[in-house]
Order: sequence, then structure tokens, then C-alpha cells
Amino acid sequence: MRFLSDLSVFVVTNYTAPCKGFKSDSRLSENCPKGEENLYVARFSIQFSGSIFLLPNSMQITSKKINAYTVEIVIKDSAKAFEKAREETLADIAANVSIKGFRKGSAPKDAVLREYGEVRITEQSVNSYLDKQYHKILEKTGALPVAPGVVKAIKSVEPLEIVLEIEILPEAVIDEKKLSKISVAKTGAEATEADAEKAFFEIEKRFTHYHDAGTHGDDGFDASKAVIEKGDRVTIDTQGFDKQGGSEIVETKVKAFPLVIGSGQFIPGFEDQLIGRKVGEVAEFEITFPKDYHAEAFKGRKVFFVTTVFKLEKPHKPEWTEEFIERLRGVKTDVPGFKEVLRKEILAEREREARMKDEAALLEKLQEITELELGSGIVERETDMVWREQKGNLEAQGYTVKDYLSHLGKDEVSYKKETLEPEARRRLSAELILKKIREIKGIEATEDEIKIEVNTIISAYSSEQVKERLKTKLVPGDTHYEDIKNRLAYRKVVDLFLK
Repeated sequence: MRFLSDLSVFVVTNYTAPCKGFKSDSRLSENCPKGEENLYVARFSIQFSGSIFLLPNSMQITSKKINAYTVEIVIKDSAKAFEKAREETLADIAANVSIKGFRKGSAPKDAVLREYGEVRITEQSVNSYLDKQYHKILEKTGALPVAPGVVKAIKSVEPLEIVLEIEILPEAVIDEKKLSKISVAKTGAEATEADAEKAFFEIEKRFTHYHDAGTHGDDGFDASKAVIEKGDRVTIDTQGFDKQGGSEIVETKVKAFPLVIGSGQFIPGFEDQLIGRKVGEVAEFEITFPKDYHAEAFKGRKVFFVTTVFKLEKPHKPEWTEEFIERLRGVKTDVPGFKEVLRKEILAEREREARMKDEAALLEKLQEITELELGSGIVERETDMVWREQKGNLEAQGYTVKDYLSHLGKDEVSYKKETLEPEARRRLSAELILKKIREIKGIEATEDEIKIEVNTIISAYSSEQVKERLKTKLVPGDTHYEDIKNRLAYRKVVDLFLK
């Protein structure tokens, strides 16, 4: 059953009626051992933080902490409060359910009781009661749910007394003396012009297409040269022999292979032997494999190759105009300027990777001086979140979850337990430990820091329309703005320890 609050869902998972007060159902006396008062187990989201709370009318709430992440709550109310919920439940069923022998909405209460039984009526009555009181409980206690809770017992209904167990957000307990001694050497990161050059040629390769040699392309490209040059793509058959006129080496046979000359796909020297040749030619040459070649049997070995060229294509590279560059990165610049953009991108990525490495090292040290117990509910929730993220990433790359799990030889349950749950625990530990340090040190992001970060995010977009929309949206109170604020604060926490 769904609570009125969007924060919770109430689902009954088991029910045992009290041994007292349900005389209309004769089955109850058969199922109640003498002295037992536990009633039913139900799940719903709620968290209480403490002690005794007196609410309007007759309700009283008492709470005590059972362990680092569980609070026991006792809710007491008058028999009148339960009877009101019971009457409303009977009236609701009578008005909305068809019972044999009566028109819909016309069945009397005794007919409803006979049809449903006292056990189900009590169950739904308690659900109805909790529905109405849930917001009051949260408001009075300042409670924030982290996982579904459990109704452990209904000790009585005259007066009403319900016992709950609620999983709460655990608090990290940190040894502050040892905390002041922790530091992590900051990992450096750099990106050179050579890195940018390599990235440039990778992009160029991705946008290069080919024309058959000896022709002129429909786009006006001249591919009339019929000899092989560096950068050309050839299709070849090749076979290696132990010597000229000797025996074939099975492992060296290649059929109809598309090879870009100068790409380094084949062993050093092989591609150079094809430069200057034409389609239909058979090239014969000897190559010595490198001494550090990965296959032991070929290290430093001489092999005689017979290679036939079947096809030759000329590369048509993209024209690096300012307009083309703008389509790629949203900035209008020349080739040197674009290479600088690439260098900065590479540097940012390496800095991100370096920081992740440093944060992992820091977390490992912080865990050694921290006591932290995680409840099963919050771990399960975080594991599901990691699972959804991973599914989204797989689908974005064109993979199905089924195929991915099949490749790993795992089912969803074992994959979550063995692979994703440890990551979920790592994330939760990091978040809770940093949260505690943030409280200890009183660290917050300043308005100027937030403003700079917001402007950096906005400037990454090329559309003026999007920029204006973000300027309007990213203001105090907005969810994304608050996320930015918190992220900056946690970054400052980590920076305390990076030397």
C-alpha cells in the first residue's frame, strides 16, 4: 500500500494477528501461542532521530538506537485512534469493493468482515493509520528515510502500540588526532605538444575516407596516382616462408587484409616494402622480426614474405578549415589553435585521472582511522544505482546487458553481489567519511567559488540559447546549483590532504 507521502511505500510482507481483541474470527485462537503479542511485519520508509516526541491528540513516539544504522521506534496512540482508522477502512471497502449478494457500495460492515476477515481488516486499518500519521512523524522528528523500515510488532490495538525498526544514515566516527597527520602526495599531470599532435592525427584518421587509385572522386578529389604511397590503403594477401622457396609458416598467412601504409599494423619494415608498387604486383622480401616480439617463436626470426597487392585506395583527408574545427569543438580557430584545444583536453583528462588516483589513496588512509557500519538497505539502494549507471553506459555503447553478463559468465544477482556491491560500499564510505570531515572542519564553498564553477560549466556550451537558460536555472535553491555547491565543498575537503 502506498503512503500519502511520495517518500514512502508501505507493503505488508507478513501478518500474525494479536491474541487479544479479535473474537469475531475464530481462527485467531488457533494461531496464537499463549503470551505472544507480535502482530505483523510491514515495510515502509521512515527514520527517527531520537528520544520521546509527543504529538497532537494522544500520539507518543519513543525511539532508541539499536546499532550504528538502526533505530527502534515505538508509536503509542489511543484505542479511539485505531477504531477511527478501522471504521474508515470498513467504509472504504464497503464503498469500493463488490461482495457477492450485494450491489457495489451497499454491503454492510458485517458482510465486509465475513468476506475479508478480522486479520485483513486490522492490517489495512493499521496501514491507513500510518498513512495519515507519517508526515506528522517526519515533521516532528526531522527524520530523513534512507531505506524501507520494518513494522516489527503491533503489541496492542486497545490502546494502539506499534514497534518499528528503521534503517538510518550511519555516522562515520573518525579519530581526529590521527586525521591531522594524514596526507597524500599529489600526482602530477601534463600534456605535451606531441600528445596533441597524436590526438590530432587520430581525429584526422577518423574523418578520412578513401577513393580507388587511378580515378577522380565525385567530390573532385584527385586519386589518379597508381603507385603505393605512405598513407594509402591497400588490400593484400601475404604468406611467410622459413626461407625463399622454403616451407610455409602457417601463422603468417593473411588473406584480403586492408592495410594502411605507415600505420604500423604489421612488423617494422613490412609496410615500407610495399611503397612504390602497384596493384597486381607480387612483392618478395625478407623481414627479421624484432627481438622483443610478443610471440616467443618469432623473436629475432627471419621470414621471407610473398605479398600480392589486390587493391589500392588514396586517402582523402578532411580540410582543416575554421568551420570544420568549429563543428568538432564549438570554437572557431586554426589548426595550431585546435591542437592547443586538444592539449588542454588531454591535460584535463589526465588531471581527472590523477585526482581519482589520489582520492582512492586518501580514502584508503581515512578508512583506517574510521569506524563505519553500513546498513543493508542503503547498500542495496546504492548497488542498484551503480547497476542503473552501468546499464545506461552499456546501452549507450550498443551492448545489451544480457550479452555483457553472458560474456562475463555471470547472472545479474551474482554480478551485483560480487562486482557492484563493493563499488557501492566504496562510494558510500567515501561520501560519509568526507561528509563527517566537512562537518568537523566546517568547510563550505564560498559564493565566489560557486560563481566561478557555474560560469565554467556554462562556458562549455556553444549555444547562446542554452547559456542563457543555464544562467536562469543555476541559482541558489536549484537542485543542480546545490549539487555544484556540495561538490565544491567536498573537493575542498579532499584538497586539505593533497600535498
